[in-house]
Amino acid sequence: MKLSPHFELSELVSDKDTAKPDAAALANLEALCKTALEPLRAALGRPLTVTSGYRSPAYNASIGGAPGSQHTQGIAADIAIGSDDACIKAAALASKIAAVGGIGVYPGRGFIHVDIRPRVSKRTVTWWAQINGKYQPLPASLRAAIKAQGGQC
Repeated sequence: MKLSPHFELSELVSDKDTAKPDAAALANLEALCKTALEPLRAALGRPLTVTSGYRSPAYNASIGGAPGSQHTQGIAADIAIGSDDACIKAAALASKIAAVGGIGVYPGRGFIHVDIRPRVSKRTVTWWAQINGKYQPLPASLRAAIKAQGGQC
């Protein structure tokens, strides 16, 4: 099933998750692709590889995902990017996309998280790592690096 010009449902649902998205999650995935992933793909000038999209609550729990994860609603995707510098650039570009409400940057792990939750005070919610089960705010150095790339975090 095509969700947008460059994204198929199969790219956003794990084969390991036996539960498939319901109608609401499918609508959310379509919105995610059209309003966040397609613009990010265009801004980066290259295809995106989604490593995690929709997760059923049971599958999310089984892989250690955050309780209440945006993934369980179909409004989030983790995207393989590459180097830390490339992740910072991608995060900066994602922060300029109006529909993007959350951005996670994972130094040393080669991916970013983007989601389409509502923005808080017109700004994206940002974090950089999960330590002892809690997401950490971006440190000043990462925030400065993203802003140096023109990002709005």
